[in-house]
Amino acid sequence: MRALNLGVLAFLSAVLMACTSIPSAGPVNSTDRTTGIDTSNVDFLPPGPSTGATPEEIIAGFIAAGTAAQDNYRVARSYLAENVEEGWNPNASVLIRRGEPLISVVSNTVARYVAPVIASVDELGRFSASPSVSSQTLDFRLVREDEEWRISGLADGIVLTEAAFAEAFSSYRLYYFSAGYRELVPDIRWFASRGEVSSKIVRGLLEAPSFWLDQGATVTAFPEGTQLALTPVSVVDGVASVDLTTRVLTADEITRSRMITQLTASLSQVQGISSARISVNQNDLVITPLGEEGPTLASGRDPRSVVLRDRRFGYVQGGSVQEIEGLSSEVASLIPQRIFYSSAFDRALATRTDGLWSLEPGREPVIIDPRADLVRGVIDNCGFVWSSTKEASPEMAQIITPEGEVVPLPLEIGSNSSLVSFELARDDTRLLVLVQTETGVRVLLGAITRDADCQPVALGEFVELGPVDGTAVDAAWIDDSRLAVVVKEESTGNGEVLVFNVSGQSSTLGRPLRPVTLVGGVGGVSGLRLLAEDGLIYQPRGNGWQATGERASVLATQR
Repeated sequence: MRALNLGVLAFLSAVLMACTSIPSAGPVNSTDRTTGIDTSNVDFLPPGPSTGATPEEIIAGFIAAGTAAQDNYRVARSYLAENVEEGWNPNASVLIRRGEPLISVVSNTVARYVAPVIASVDELGRFSASPSVSSQTLDFRLVREDEEWRISGLADGIVLTEAAFAEAFSSYRLYYFSAGYRELVPDIRWFASRGEVSSKIVRGLLEAPSFWLDQGATVTAFPEGTQLALTPVSVVDGVASVDLTTRVLTADEITRSRMITQLTASLSQVQGISSARISVNQNDLVITPLGEEGPTLASGRDPRSVVLRDRRFGYVQGGSVQEIEGLSSEVASLIPQRIFYSSAFDRALATRTDGLWSLEPGREPVIIDPRADLVRGVIDNCGFVWSSTKEASPEMAQIITPEGEVVPLPLEIGSNSSLVSFELARDDTRLLVLVQTETGVRVLLGAITRDADCQPVALGEFVELGPVDGTAVDAAWIDDSRLAVVVKEESTGNGEVLVFNVSGQSSTLGRPLRPVTLVGGVGGVSGLRLLAEDGLIYQPRGNGWQATGERASVLATQR
């Protein structure tokens, strides 16, 4: 069972022709001389052009030099002619290739580079992925300068292998606000680790988020048209000074505080930065932070697992269950198949064959969705309950308000499909949807639009991270930028856990036997817990899953 990971992209090259002739020759297979960027403080740079290099060697060397962003791609620029050396923009895009390229001479003045491309990154760091490989053609014009070949015409951007991209680029979270400014919502971007990362983060943050988040689900505090006025972003004693254009002066005090919140959350991922301040014309603005009233990036989740075992419902630790007062016996008496627990609301949802039950201390259990064949219910940060049937239909998903009103929420998963599970991210704005189809599994992400009262009113267009082979079992958020999906083979019961980042890249996390439930926790991947048919709870260890020594009848999802 293997995910099809990575990207559709379009990358057009348009070059001009010159009159200098170059030696004509047949196609030449070329392997990029990519040099991995070491993660220590020592830089290992690819070589510049060698004396007497052929046009094919010049192109291959230039492509290989795209791994080194130091000094604004100084090594790569050494392959360019004087007329284009300064004008070439390496940050415009990245093509990520899988397999060997083909370099050939197509005319007296033009050489061609053809690469099997699987993904791209645009100027703002947005990653685009596709399940299939597409052939991309780049044409280069060459001239002779001082008796040596140099590139005099080319498209902006660089080309990297998968391995070189993983070494040279890192992911960063640009934080926007959810509608109503309740939560911080991350949008994942990819930037060269050795480039001006801080400036790129700020420029990206001043633009709209990725399309699937920009459908009414998120907002920004920055006034439209605000730009970064001074680069690079300077850092003194851990404080990043971000000099912006005068457009920010139109914002009121609370809006400026929100700008600082976005900048600090986004820039704090850069080594050496702990906070941010805003200046205009290099004069600092006095801005009061939001403080405790502002959103937090902490999940607030208890690191212990919540389970139902031996007719006791509570936190499991050290071989015993610490019962949740007012809920333990009530939950156990329902004998549910699935459980969701919200510590913030001290409320549990129990999914059974007869519907979805709500349980609160001091109150009688009540069935809030009597429909059959439901997936696990969810309570969001505003107290709204999410419930849905597995079977696809126009009114499959429902929102149940704190007052008990039932409101349909449009959810389109496609015909001949069934819903397996859904789960909200920490920010209450991104919804992970796991769908079973006749041909496999779909892993979908959608953005949630809420009204002024925080009630979910719509889901935006989905982005798909899958598809994945096999039968879907469960899915869970790992952290702000990653999620885990568990599938299995029906014939053997053997499972596989796949870890996706929200850009669509995936990797395997081992093959547990007969998985039943997967839940997220605290601490990233190590916080994942999996319940198997044998009643044991497992945790990730290396490339596999190891029993924790704890048992459960039901492993609850908690928030």
